Amino acid sequence: MVRRLVAAGYDVLAATRRPGSVALPPGVRAVRVDLTDVTTLIDAYVGVDAVVVQLPLVFEAGLAVRQADAILTALTKAQVPRAVFNPGMAAVTQPIGVPFVDARVALHNNLGATVAPVSTYLENLSAPWSAPLVHTGELAYPLGEEVANPWVALEDVAAAIVEELSASQPRPLRVVSGPQALTGEQLASEISVALGRPVRWRTIDPAEYERMLAPHLGAGVAAGIAASYQSPSPSRLDPSVVTLGQTTARQWAATGLRRMHEPRAGK
Repeated sequence: MVRRLVAAGYDVLAATRRPGSVALPPGVRAVRVDLTDVTTLIDAYVGVDAVVVQLPLVFEAGLAVRQADAILTALTKAQVPRAVFNPGMAAVTQPIGVPFVDARVALHNNLGATVAPVSTYLENLSAPWSAPLVHTGELAYPLGEEVANPWVALEDVAAAIVEELSASQPRPLRVVSGPQALTGEQLASEISVALGRPVRWRTIDPAEYERMLAPHLGAGVAAGIAASYQSPSPSRLDPSVVTLGQTTARQWAATGLRRMHEPRAGK
């Protein structure tokens, strides 16, 4: 996201809890914020032309809602002219009594534009909990093999966010879909071609996925993410809000994923 904004000519200020721990592109400045502290958020927002809002993976009861409330208050007090929200999940417009979701509902319903992925990020397959399995030839994921899922690349979501930042009339909701809806077997086939070696699909249950996530994200976040795969599928979207991304699964795997698994010199 940051690199895409820089490439589009924006001067980028990255808000983070620990500025010194974040590797940023040249020219990007980091500022410390606490998402529950309105004062630090106002300090970061004053004078900017736009804010891209993304909440962290927080599943503690009430914390995500407090973060959303603080962000909304700070955006108003700092008089930020434009904000684009990425919920990092399928867009939900009504509270359901789950703080992780309800916080995102509050932001979506109170900001001018939301850009959301329609489905699962391809980057989940290159995350630390999945990449070692892909290296040995397995895609293990909590989706049924027969489910045709329009996997979407983060790069395509970032491109849509940048477009909304400069649009004369931002859309209240824009959903980014991968260009192909692939079953598990089809996805494995596409990645096999990109990597030049066999990769197979294996459907796992959410409990196994939770065990994969926990060493990397912590028990609480792992449990929250796993639970999301037990939720009902989102309702059908109005086609007018859907934008097809440009990155196919094969293209994505042939770039970032393949580089991850190529042997390094001297190894």
